[in-house]
Amino acid sequence: MNTLFLIILTILSCRSWSFVNHFKFGNKFCIKNDEITKRIEYELPLEKQDVVNKFNGAYALIGPDVDINKVSTLFDLFVGDGIIQSVFFDNGELTYSRNYIKTEKLLLEEKMGKIPKNVGYYLFFGILHKMKLFPNFLGLANTAILKIKDKTYALYERDMPYLIKFDFFQKKVNTIKKVILPDMTYFSAHSQYNPTTRTIDTIEYDMMTNNVHYNQLTNYFTLLRTKSIKMEYLPIVHDFLKTEYKIVVVDSPLIIDFKNLLRKKVPIILDNQKKTIINVLDKRTFHINKYYINEGFYIFHYADYKEDEKVIEIYASLYNTLDFSDLNISGKYRKMVINKETRAVEIIKNVELEELDLEFPVKFENNIILRNNENKRTNGYVICHELTIVKKLIFTNRFFAGEPAVHYVGKQPYLISFAFDENYEKKSFLIIIDLTTYETIEIPINESLTLGFHSQFINP
Repeated sequence: MNTLFLIILTILSCRSWSFVNHFKFGNKFCIKNDEITKRIEYELPLEKQDVVNKFNGAYALIGPDVDINKVSTLFDLFVGDGIIQSVFFDNGELTYSRNYIKTEKLLLEEKMGKIPKNVGYYLFFGILHKMKLFPNFLGLANTAILKIKDKTYALYERDMPYLIKFDFFQKKVNTIKKVILPDMTYFSAHSQYNPTTRTIDTIEYDMMTNNVHYNQLTNYFTLLRTKSIKMEYLPIVHDFLKTEYKIVVVDSPLIIDFKNLLRKKVPIILDNQKKTIINVLDKRTFHINKYYINEGFYIFHYADYKEDEKVIEIYASLYNTLDFSDLNISGKYRKMVINKETRAVEIIKNVELEELDLEFPVKFENNIILRNNENKRTNGYVICHELTIVKKLIFTNRFFAGEPAVHYVGKQPYLISFAFDENYEKKSFLIIIDLTTYETIEIPINESLTLGFHSQFINP
C-alpha cells in the first residue's frame, strides 16, 4: 500500500505520462532479445514434402506470453502480453518466428520494469488511464488477428487495434503503430470486416454505464453509426454474432462474487440460476428485441447460425459454470433456437457432444471444427455438421497450442496448428492435416511454444 500511495502522490503532481520514465518496478529489459527467427530443419517422405512445397504464406497464432505451467486462472491468460508465433512457408523452406506486439504497455515496461500482475494494480492503472494520466495497461493485443483489405491488425477487447505487418522477406512480424479511434474507447477482439460493404462491425462494453455499444465503421475506421444496448448484468461480452441484418449480444448473468471478494484475483462468476437475456439488434431499424431463457450460460465464441422468418438458430459452445479466477470450465456445443413469433428460446443438445469439452470453432465449408479439451489440454479436434459429429481427430501424445487455421492449396483444404509433446518442453511441432483423407504431416520445431488463442493463415 505504501508503494501505491507514493504512486498516487507522484501522479497528482504530474499532468502527463512523463513521470513514468522515472519510476521503476524492476530492471529494464529489451523485448527484442526474447524474439526468435530461425529456419526449421526437417525431413519428410517425398509425397508429404510435395504437399508442404505447395504452401506459400504464414500460419500465425496470436496469444498471451504466459508460462503454461503457472496458468491457473482465466485472469492469468487474459493479461499476458500479446505474442505471435508463426511459421513462414516459402517453397518448402520453413521459418519459425516468435514476435511480440510492441504495445504502449510493453514499451513502457521496458523502461520501468514489469508491473506485477495484480488486480489492484490493474484497477488502479485503469482509473489513471481513464484520467489520461497513464497508458492503457490492459492494452495487450493478445487475442485475434484481423485482416482489413491489405492491412493486418492485432486485437484485444480492452484496447484499440495495433497495425502489424508480416515481413515475408525477413520472416518476422513487425508492429507498426497503435490505431487511435477518437469516437470509441475499445475495439472488440472479435470485430468483423465485410469486404462486400467495406464496413467493420464491432462492440465495446462499458462497465460504468452497464452498456454494450455496437459500432459500425468504414474500413478506414471512421464511425458510421452506433447503438447502445442496456445490459442487466456485468456487461463483459467477449464475442457477438453478426447475421445479414442482425447483431446478437448475449447478456449472461455475470455477477461479483462478494463472498470471495478479497480472496480471488477476479471475483466474477456466472450465476446459472438467473435468466440469460439475448439481445437482437436489427441493423436496419436499430430496434432491439430481448429474449429470455431460464438458464444461465456464457458464450465465448459463436460457430454458425441459420435464420428464416420464424427462427434464429445459433450454434455455439455454452458454459453453465464460469469463474474468472479458475480454469475449471467446460464448453458444451449446442444449438440455441430463438422463436421470433412466440419469443421462446430453446437449447437443443446432442448426448454425444455433451460428453465433450469443445471450443474455438472454425468454420470449414458446411462444417465446424472445434478444439477438443480433456484435463485442461487440447488433445485434438472434432468436426461437426450442425450437431452431428462428422470426424474426431484425437491424438494420444500431442497437445495443441491454440486455434487451428484452414488453408486451401488449390481446392484441397488443410488444417494447420501448433502442438506440444506431453511435457510442454522444447518438443514442439507444426501439424498439417489433410481434411479430405485426414493424413497427418508432423514437422518438429524444437522451440518452446506458448498457448495461443486465435490464428490465421496469412497470404503474402
